[in-house]
Amino acid sequence: MRYYEIQPSDTATWTGTIEGARQWSLPGVEDCPGCHETWAGSVDYPAVDLTGLEAAHELEDARAAPYADYARLAELVRTRCPPGTQLPPGTSFGPLVGRARGEWGQLTLTDPWTAWARPDALALLEGLRGITPVWPVLHGRQAPVAELHLSLAGGLAVDCIGPTPPACRVCGREDWRLPGDYWLDPEQLPELDIFRIANAPTLIVVSEHIAELGLTGDYRLSELRTSGTAYSQADLSLYRFDA
Repeated sequence: MRYYEIQPSDTATWTGTIEGARQWSLPGVEDCPGCHETWAGSVDYPAVDLTGLEAAHELEDARAAPYADYARLAELVRTRCPPGTQLPPGTSFGPLVGRARGEWGQLTLTDPWTAWARPDALALLEGLRGITPVWPVLHGRQAPVAELHLSLAGGLAVDCIGPTPPACRVCGREDWRLPGDYWLDPEQLPELDIFRIANAPTLIVVSEHIAELGLTGDYRLSELRTSGTAYSQADLSLYRFDA
C-alpha cells in the first residue's frame, strides 16, 4: 500500500471558501505549571456532538485557561469521544457554522489539516476506511461540501524526527519542529484510507485508494516513504489535481 501526504495546491483553480466557527472547543492552556507555556493545538472533531454535555456552556467561547480547568473539561468531553481520542488543549468539536461561497472541486483543503468533499466525491469515497462526512451549518444556502472528520492515527518515524526534548509532564506539550525530510512509521500504519498523523496533526495522509481516484480540486499529493524503505528521488511521485 502506498501513502501520500495531501496539501493545498500552490495554484488556485477553484474559488470555494468557507468561513465560520465550531460550537464548542476545549480551552487552551494558560501558563502551564509544568512548562510555563500558553498554547493550543489545531485538532478538530466535527462529528463529535456535545449537545447536553454537563458544562457544555463552558466550551462555547475559545479562550485560554489554567491547566486544571482544561483537564476537568477534557475528562467531561472524553465521555462523548471514541476510546483513545487525543484531546489536546484547544481541540474543537461539532460542524462548522458559517458561510460558504464560490465553486468547489471534488476535494478541497481549506487549510493543510481540513478536507472537504462534494457529494459526487463522497459517492466515489463510499466504502473506504476513515470517511466520515459532516455537513456544515450554513447561513442562507445548502452546503455544497461536507467536511471529512479525520482521526489522529499513525505517526512519523522516530528516527526521522531525531532527538527531541521530553514532552511536558503536565500538559503533554511537545517542542519539536517538522523535519525537512520525514516518513511514516510502518509499525503504526492504521487501517484507514485517510487520517491526520497523530504526532504531526497538521499533516493529512491518504492511501493509494484515494490517490488513484483523481478527484478534482486545488490540492497536490506527494508520496510518503516508510522507514526502512529506500526510495530514490525518481520514485517519489508528485501528483497535482487542480483541473
